Amino acid sequence: MNIRTIFILAAVAAAGGYVYIDYNSTESKLAREIKELTQLAPDVQPAECFGKGLNARLFAIGIERDRRPNTELENDAARKSAIKHDCVRGNSPATVQRVVRALGPAGIATYAQALKTCPVVKDEYPVYGCFALDALQAEGSKESIAVLEQELTDKDKVRRNVYEGALYRLMMAPGWATTAKIADRFPKETEWEAKELMLEYIRNHRDPSAKPNLEAAYAAETDIQEKGLLKAALLEIDNPGKCVVTDEGRGEDGLCHYNCHDANKWFKLQKAKNGCPMVQDVPSDQTLATPQAPQITAASPIPTK
Repeated sequence: MNIRTIFILAAVAAAGGYVYIDYNSTESKLAREIKELTQLAPDVQPAECFGKGLNARLFAIGIERDRRPNTELENDAARKSAIKHDCVRGNSPATVQRVVRALGPAGIATYAQALKTCPVVKDEYPVYGCFALDALQAEGSKESIAVLEQELTDKDKVRRNVYEGALYRLMMAPGWATTAKIADRFPKETEWEAKELMLEYIRNHRDPSAKPNLEAAYAAETDIQEKGLLKAALLEIDNPGKCVVTDEGRGEDGLCHYNCHDANKWFKLQKAKNGCPMVQDVPSDQTLATPQAPQITAASPIPTK
């Protein structure tokens, strides 16, 4: 093999290596990902409130792929429940999250615009603003957190689900607020469903440092239902692993109402003459005096009031 042939083969090998490196570069991978996303729903166009351009179109494709099928929205009750759940807690938006990863910080402006300008029509699905909440949560930067915080300044009743969804996602954001700070926010909150979201977070974390703020919130609360749940949160801090009353032990219906948070059990016992004990051990299912209430988890829709 002569020297010229060696040089030619080396050049071809070098060129081939360059192509391989270029194909696997971050820019090339991103370009392929964006192309694949556009092909998932090539006919979908963004709503006007998304703005224009590729970012808006990709966000629209993500929503189209992640939205619930019509079979899950066939009646008013199912549609209202889906809207409430997805707006507040999210709907496992796998494609929207994929769009967020592809766009990076450049997508924040699109999600913020959709959140701010897309109309919210009562009981109409999908709610674009709620998918924007999912996108902002998935992006997770300080800029996205700031957009979510801005949503807390809007308590328009029509947008209540969006407001509660922003609050829920902020509480889930690492480092956004301590349990004590969330307890401190509680007396200032006017939406009862938002209060229950905050109580859910507080009871899940059982932080002793939050106790003074919880006690202050308990003293200031006037709604007997919320007051009962605040008392339950305080009892759980002092009695980990136990079942606690959820109505301050009033038992106005002749029954003592208990929640075993760690065991995920709700049960009732006949009220004794001397009232309801504030704390009980976790019973076995066989010893429950009355039928157990449906189990409630963090993924359950918020009950209506």
